[in-house]
Amino acid sequence: MFGMSLSKLLVLALIVAAVWYGYKWLTRAGPANRSDGRKPPDAPRADDLTACPACGTYVPAGLKECPGGRTDCPAISG
Repeated sequence: MFGMSLSKLLVLALIVAAVWYGYKWLTRAGPANRSDGRKPPDAPRADDLTACPACGTYVPAGLKECPGGRTDCPAISG
C-alpha cells in the first residue's frame, strides 16, 4: 500500500522541484522590489587618495585644509 515505486518517486521529485523553483521565482527580485517601497542603500562612494609631498598624509583631491594642520601644505587646493 505504501510501497515506493518509481512513478511515486518521480512525482515527489517534480513536486519538490516545483516548490523550490516557485520560491526562487518569488524571491528573485530581492531588495530592489520591496513591498514597503524603500530602496536599498546605495553603494559607498570611493575617492582616490594621493600622498601629500610635504607632510606625507594621504588626502583626497580638492582638500580645503591640511589634516596635519599645516598652512603651507601643497595638497590644499586654493
